[in-house]
Amino acid sequence: MLRIIGVSFLAIALTLGLGQGPAQSVGSTPVTFPKTSKGLKAPVTLPARLDPTPAYQPQVSCSPVDLVGPRRLRDLVLATYKIGGKGNISRNCVEGLSEHSEGRAWDWMVDSRKAPERAAAADFLAWVTANHGENAKRLGIMYVIYNQKIWGVYRESDGWRASYGHVDHVHISLSWNGARASTSFWTGKIQPKDYGPCARFAGQPAVLRSTARTARCYAPVALVKKSTNAVQAMGSKASTVKGAQGLLGITATGVFDSATWTAVKAYQRKHDLPWTGALDVPTWGSLKPGDVTTDVSKGYSSTSAGAYGLKNFANLTLAERQTGKAVLFAQVALGMANRDRNGYFGPVTTAAVKKFQLAHGFAQTGTVTKAEWTALSRS
Repeated sequence: MLRIIGVSFLAIALTLGLGQGPAQSVGSTPVTFPKTSKGLKAPVTLPARLDPTPAYQPQVSCSPVDLVGPRRLRDLVLATYKIGGKGNISRNCVEGLSEHSEGRAWDWMVDSRKAPERAAAADFLAWVTANHGENAKRLGIMYVIYNQKIWGVYRESDGWRASYGHVDHVHISLSWNGARASTSFWTGKIQPKDYGPCARFAGQPAVLRSTARTARCYAPVALVKKSTNAVQAMGSKASTVKGAQGLLGITATGVFDSATWTAVKAYQRKHDLPWTGALDVPTWGSLKPGDVTTDVSKGYSSTSAGAYGLKNFANLTLAERQTGKAVLFAQVALGMANRDRNGYFGPVTTAAVKKFQLAHGFAQTGTVTKAEWTALSRS
């Protein structure tokens, strides 16, 4: 897998498993499948219609918390087959592109070199992939890896393809519907597609969310500030992490742990930063402004920023959750603290806008229009 923290968070791995030894031939199953397989029993009555085929949804955020879908799947698999280890669901975010880092993959510890465990894995995998992946669709399973072979429901016609590793466990990655247990296997209903979290800034981790997103992601915008510091997330070990921990007021261990994750999220909430839970570039720009190398608003006073906004953004209505250059210039024009000038329109910016509107006799909408830009250019 490709390294993603400090290089490119959105890099897409070309192989989905690591290990040693030659891969098996394409087409053959990872182990011998039984003629008839024992599968999982759904807790609800299944609808006649199948869930849509899950598309490949790679990791885009760092959220190492076990989600409900893989937890329920793990418990049901272990109860059904009564063999193998629980393995893990969520992991650190520095081990390469992996749905484990979003809490939506599970490793069932069944060793392909041990006959009873191999037989249980064969039963499950035969059931999941049967009938063009019917049960994979109902569970929201995107792909499975076992014994150096990978099968993806979104590439079902390709069958089992060569991969690497995963000799001692079955890896199961779920779509966002599968991860939230909103598929027909668990609910008895066909739910709208959950597109998962979206990135606000290009090349940065996506914003964390606990609910389904049924609309496609908006296009991320270019960074309005850049820093000398690389992105760091759960599991990172770096001197910059130790420095950030000191600035966050927590124990400076140099390891990005759960306490750091919690502190980063709290800091982001407080300073109008996208809530990514990672030391991303916008967060570094706020924490360590001295390390900012590029700032598109550099040299602008509050009045000149207002004039720039009136000239270039008067036709826009800026509101909460919008992101980009126009937001940054509004934050500068409003005289917000430097650590809150991040190009992301959050609650702190909304409060600043309402305060300005109150002072200038405007309705307190919390949005910025041509009227606000005009007043800002004169203040």
